Amino acid sequence: MSTNTSPTDSPSNEPSPSEQSSTPPGPALLAERSLLGIFVHFFAIVPLWGVLVAGLVYRFSSHEFTRANARNAFNWQLLVTGSIAATLLGVFGLSALVDRVALPGLIETLVFLPVLAVMILMFALTWLNFIFPFVAMGKAIFGGAWNYLFVPDFLRLVATRTRFGQKYSNN
Repeated sequence: MSTNTSPTDSPSNEPSPSEQSSTPPGPALLAERSLLGIFVHFFAIVPLWGVLVAGLVYRFSSHEFTRANARNAFNWQLLVTGSIAATLLGVFGLSALVDRVALPGLIETLVFLPVLAVMILMFALTWLNFIFPFVAMGKAIFGGAWNYLFVPDFLRLVATRTRFGQKYSNN
């Protein structure tokens, strides 16, 4: 191997393409970002199943990246599942009430308006439930934990307001 350079060779002070990458390749990347932290959003896409999966991943994971992503997925799925439960309770509860108590047509309509509003919210959340987890998964691939829009941090609320939450908030 010769160290002589020809006139056509230009000295290059630029790093090679592998040196330019800011993310470490392979196992070093997985030490920083776990696959479970990335895919927890996808695994938790089904509303009732999502609360269970994200909650278990959050509770039993020791990797900070995974816990942050599982926490965000859990909070989102808790909101979606709660809205579905509220809608079903409202629809079936009010229909049972209206069947038992005879209300005038206008009063009956006014009683069902809040349920209609919750149903519209539930349908919007259902559509967003198929979009937001993929956005969060994309953010996780690039190293961030995306907080879902308009979602309160239910886990922090439990941790700060109950003894049970304070017991497990440090784990």
